[in-house]
Amino acid sequence: MSVTLLWAVDVYGRVYSVSTAGQHWVRTEDALLELKRVTAGKGRCWGIGCDHHVYLNMIPHEMPIRYKEETYENQRWNPVDGFTDTLLPTDRWPWSDVTGMNPQPLHSFQLPSRSWEWEGDWYVDHNCGGEPSQTGVRTHKVGNIPVLQPFRKCCPQIPLDHPRKPPLPLCDISCGGWEMSDESGRYPYLWAVSQQGQVWFREGIHPRIPEGTRWDEVEVPKEVVQLSLGPRDLLWAVLWDGNLLVRTGLSLDSPTGTSWLEVESPEKEMETLHVSVGVSVVWVITKDYKVWFRRGVNSHNPCGSGWISIVGEMMMLDVGLNDQVWAVGEDRGLYFRIGVTPSEPSGNGWIPVSAEWGNSKENVPPRSVCIFNGDIEHGTISIILMNIKFQVDGEMDMK
Repeated sequence: MSVTLLWAVDVYGRVYSVSTAGQHWVRTEDALLELKRVTAGKGRCWGIGCDHHVYLNMIPHEMPIRYKEETYENQRWNPVDGFTDTLLPTDRWPWSDVTGMNPQPLHSFQLPSRSWEWEGDWYVDHNCGGEPSQTGVRTHKVGNIPVLQPFRKCCPQIPLDHPRKPPLPLCDISCGGWEMSDESGRYPYLWAVSQQGQVWFREGIHPRIPEGTRWDEVEVPKEVVQLSLGPRDLLWAVLWDGNLLVRTGLSLDSPTGTSWLEVESPEKEMETLHVSVGVSVVWVITKDYKVWFRRGVNSHNPCGSGWISIVGEMMMLDVGLNDQVWAVGEDRGLYFRIGVTPSEPSGNGWIPVSAEWGNSKENVPPRSVCIFNGDIEHGTISIILMNIKFQVDGEMDMK
């Protein structure tokens, strides 16, 4: 078994990891990057940052990743002195983003981790807004706005959208679909849910552009709060009203599918809290923390045929690549579902899982675990421990 890592993000957005060959959580060097949710597959991990951008973490590559930073200088013009950096209290910030509403002084730009390095110093862009200027300034309205833009490169984490575009206020993301084809090195698909209940699909993910090119909205009949994409062609979503949606028609030719089908919550008077899907299984937790398994689910019948109640109460769970199940209990401890086989996909019991923190010999207290989400094998595991999100890249043996 290859050595892989379990990643964690705490309530402050700090990132931690533990190796499957080790026993301790170690904080990573990405001191300035703050994440609040993660999902992963095939050696790549996506996360929603506290700035609402989506970030990609991938294995370092020979080709450097370059990311452009921009800031705008705002000056006022007067008939005597011309342009001056002496502004009125009602003017824009001296240095700001393109809207002029948010301050962006040069010293505010910092590298998110030691994996980044500046390619060069700041320079003035003589094509501000696409219009060339002989003096390097833009004399539009009341100020000049030279664009200063260095590049960051050689970084395993990159934001997925140009900084000029307003970030999508996303609340959940899920990747999967890499087993739709036997093609080697197949990239995962990425789906997301906005805080407004909209569903989005990330277009253009391939080896040369691992972060994709754009977000495309997928119409939904009702507002969605959370979704889960399996490694093949299963996609389920939780609605605000507590029922579930199933996406049909997912394929290589139609990665966004064709239509939605609604499935009622396992209990009519109890709304669904969380859903997670695997290759051919669907697990659900209702708001009373009861666990349910959907029987009869497959590519030809993605809606399944009925619900089976599972012993034990959990706050959240997730299904791995080989349909293994991990969950967070009411005691906020991490649990693993044993006995999961192709003939018995619902398993037969829960066992607790623990890990040591730092260099101490003390195990992480069970009550510190809050939320869980992830994949196994080529994917990852993500949970929250002390409000910490984890993900494991690769297989993990349970002993």
